[in-house]
Amino acid sequence: MKNNNLQLKIFIFLERLWLSSSILSVFCMVYFLIIKDNDSAVLFFGFFILSSLLYLMRKRQRARFESQLKKKEETEHKSSTQNN
Repeated sequence: MKNNNLQLKIFIFLERLWLSSSILSVFCMVYFLIIKDNDSAVLFFGFFILSSLLYLMRKRQRARFESQLKKKEETEHKSSTQNN
């Protein structure tokens, strides 16, 4: 159980890391568009797309992991109530 909580915290940390990097890349992209450096803006747009996809992937992975934990806890609870 302790290992599952640690793994869930790691999933949440990585999810927030990718979300913050996508937000940061949007700000950098807007900044470079304002100063008319289009090449750098395109680079940060690519980084925004990549980090957004990784954020969505991590979010889905965490949701699946949480549902697996919930199912596992329900089956353990059912089996412990049947044994008593």
